Parts: sequence; structure tokens; C-alpha cells
Amino acid sequence: MKKNSTYGLLIQSEEKNKNAMEIAVYGLVGLSCLISIWQFAEQPNVLPLDSIKTVGVQRVQGHIAS
Repeated sequence: MKKNSTYGLLIQSEEKNKNAMEIAVYGLVGLSCLISIWQFAEQPNVLPLDSIKTVGVQRVQGHIAS
């Protein structure tokens, strides 16, 4: 009598439909991750940086104006 390991039994009893379903689910999960990353990459970043001026920039602009 041949003694099989647990891994050997799992490999022998692998269902083909389950394997195809796992591939489809993993593919959809990967695709949804890529879409969500792309969505945030395309989102405009509105920052009020034009209205914020540092002391150094104000000094330079003051010297230019004088």
C-alpha cells in the first residue's frame, strides 16, 4: 500500500472547474486593483499652492518691485 502525503492527495483531487474559477477571481481582483490605482492617478490634485507664499518669495518680490 502506497502512503500519500497530504499535498499529494490535494494534487490528485484538484477540481478543474475550481481552478478556472480561482483564475477568474484572481484576475478580477488584480484588474480592480489596477483600475483603482489608475482612478486616483487621474484624479486632479487641487492644492492652494499659488495663494501660499513663503517669506523668501515675498522678499524677492519686494526687492523686484522697489
